[in-house]
Amino acid sequence: MDSRKSGHYGLSMWRLGAVSMVGVSTLLLSGCWLVPVARTEVCADWVRFDTMQQRYDHSGAVAVGTSVKRDGEVRIYGYQANVHIVEVQQVLKGKLGQGSARIASMPVTCGETYPDGDPLDNGDRQLFFLTELNDGWFTMSPGQGSAPFPDGAALPFGTG
Repeated sequence: MDSRKSGHYGLSMWRLGAVSMVGVSTLLLSGCWLVPVARTEVCADWVRFDTMQQRYDHSGAVAVGTSVKRDGEVRIYGYQANVHIVEVQQVLKGKLGQGSARIASMPVTCGETYPDGDPLDNGDRQLFFLTELNDGWFTMSPGQGSAPFPDGAALPFGTG
């Protein structure tokens, strides 16, 4: 075999190998996989209600109360949700009992869990719009699961 041909062949194979390695490295480093990988996180598209009446109507339970402290975390849609002990003063709808209740603050999905802070961390009297998931109570959405409700305020929706 001509040495020039075998040298050229060896150089071509070396280039092909180098280009292949660059391609594989790019795929691995970019996070793109040829084989689908199961993900445990979900990006929820939250419903936005125009009125407080709509929040009330679509909630599994609605209560007046005050979050008194955090009580751990729970996973929902692949994200960590803060759980709070809430002193329930009045149940307006649903099967939530009065007294202490564990309520998880629904996190934002697809990004930072609580970009504006956890809405149940403030310790103020609030209306809680709840849904029951996995045998526990959660605020119905990250942005509309609670609302300030100071003493003496009138309900912003009808209960009948």
